[in-house]
Amino acid sequence: MRTPVVAATAALLLLTTACGGEDSPTPEPTSSTPTLSSLDDEQVQRYLPGEGQVPGQWRASDGDPDAADELTTLPKGCSDMLLSGRVGEDLRAERTGAARRIFVVGEDDGGIGVKITSYRTAVPDEVFTSMGDALEQCGEYQQVTKYGSTTYLAEASTGQTYGDRTFRVRMREKGTDKVVERVFFSVGSAIVQVIETHEGGDSVRTGGLETAAKATESNLRDGPREASGSQESSSVSPGF
Repeated sequence: MRTPVVAATAALLLLTTACGGEDSPTPEPTSSTPTLSSLDDEQVQRYLPGEGQVPGQWRASDGDPDAADELTTLPKGCSDMLLSGRVGEDLRAERTGAARRIFVVGEDDGGIGVKITSYRTAVPDEVFTSMGDALEQCGEYQQVTKYGSTTYLAEASTGQTYGDRTFRVRMREKGTDKVVERVFFSVGSAIVQVIETHEGGDSVRTGGLETAAKATESNLRDGPREASGSQESSSVSPGF
């Protein structure tokens, strides 16, 4: 049986799929306004939230952003809402690098996931339009993996906006009180995905999602900062 920590990490890893693509390195930013296009994996990692930007009790785990078990979304069009369907395929050719960090908040309190993906060109507005269109058609959908099928109830959520464009959605696992909060936002040529999972239903607001999103936006706007938290790789393979 998986421990609560591993289960929370596994849930975060399963909830977002990665967009592939070849790396195309570029020199590191040297001015106060970072150049976010064409960054490779190592450069992108420097923009993830680090020590001093998140609560000290959060335990960080990094890993391969492209490690993923097969995941199917039904209806298929609902995958656009998760940036993994046609929208993700359209972006694939422009992707140059990505990195992700999982923060385990507590033994039973779920966790926070942050992923940044860099592209050669600015992220088009159509990406966010497509995610919104998919949400309108996907109030209920399924995610199918080798572990089984999970049904989610999805709805638009309100909250702070970040970056150039923001898309927010709240998903509740049908028949349980497990909630998944997601925010996607773009800053120039980068897309950020922040996910929080927690128990307790829709009434719970931990603030963790906003803490991670604000820290990431700050790094992308003002320049990267090195993280000095734990760098151990997750033992769970599905890719966030």
